[in-house]
Amino acid sequence: MSGITGRKIGTLFSDEADGPLDPERKRMFMNMKREVLRLGGYACEFFVSQTPELTSMADRIIDLESMATEVAEVTD
Repeated sequence: MSGITGRKIGTLFSDEADGPLDPERKRMFMNMKREVLRLGGYACEFFVSQTPELTSMADRIIDLESMATEVAEVTD
């Protein structure tokens, strides 16, 4: 993508791209995504997933559900 636009893009974003895959293919999908990051020279990717197989492979996790609970408790 960086080559097409002429702009250096360092971060990718994706949302629930793994939905219809079985657990083994989800792991293959994550490995493919890591290779895309490496080949494309990207610094990182933020991806949304509710799949334990993929979240367990993530380098870091932002748990929005736990944040929402904390915010709700503060505002009550």
